[in-house]
Amino acid sequence: MRCGVYVHVPFCRRRCPYCAFVLIESDGSLHGAFVERVCREIARAREARPFEARTVYFGGGTPSLLSPKELERILQAVGGAPEEVTVECNPEGLRLEGWREIGVNRITLGVQALEDGLLRFLGREHDAEGARRAWREASRRFDNVCVDLIFGVPGQTLEGWRRTLLEVRAWRPAHLSLYGLTYEPGTPFAKIRDRLPERTEREMYETAMDLLSEYHHYEISNWALPGRESRHNRGYWEGRPYLGFGPGAHSYVSPERWWNVSNVREYLRREDPVGGRETLTAEQERIERLFLGLRQDAGVEGVEVPPGLERFLERTEEGRV
Repeated sequence: MRCGVYVHVPFCRRRCPYCAFVLIESDGSLHGAFVERVCREIARAREARPFEARTVYFGGGTPSLLSPKELERILQAVGGAPEEVTVECNPEGLRLEGWREIGVNRITLGVQALEDGLLRFLGREHDAEGARRAWREASRRFDNVCVDLIFGVPGQTLEGWRRTLLEVRAWRPAHLSLYGLTYEPGTPFAKIRDRLPERTEREMYETAMDLLSEYHHYEISNWALPGRESRHNRGYWEGRPYLGFGPGAHSYVSPERWWNVSNVREYLRREDPVGGRETLTAEQERIERLFLGLRQDAGVEGVEVPPGLERFLERTEEGRV
């Protein structure tokens, strides 16, 4: 089976107040145990269902906290020659030496903002100048760099967002991911009440579409230079099989989906980390193909649209919603 492989690295130096991802604040003491555990999980999966990795994506958390040797061990466990190997990075403490040699060919840089006040509000450890230094270092070593930004942050202005987009556009990254701030239950940000008006967030999104017109806006939140679209993430949106390793990671091989336990220490203890599974019906898979396809500029072909959704789409085209 040819598939995407996702590895969830559940470590951060500090949790951001808007983050609901599966992770723990780490001093590095559990990194070795995690690498050993995830390599065993990969080996066990290969015994159950032989696979070939089309892409590998290290997400988190902060995967760049792992050393090149630790990343290499996981890549050796995955095996093969993936087309795309991505590592998510934060600007602070960025270490890129040796990554290309082990097969990493794409990185995503969590810049999030270029205004120091917004970065402090978001709980980020870097400042704007630190983000700029990280970009210069990343772009010197890699030609396939994605920059992540957040909009809709309380205190953010449309003009400030515009300045950030113009500066980042001048960097000319291969890829941009722009996310509206979400207020996840259970996070400190869930209690915030003075959120930006929906109209302002919409104007920010429309500003991005205007200023990034030379990029391929191929998915709701993603823009890429031609040919630099994320191969790994496209696999999700196109309904291809993927295997997830690490705490909280999900896997999908039609018609089955399963997921690992979300507690990091429990994941390290258990020999079988699977926390749940389901078998999708043909109708469920059809609906997923629809809503994932509608996120992309390519749209959906050959899938029957349910009557309720068909009426909604007609109203959208008429400008009534």
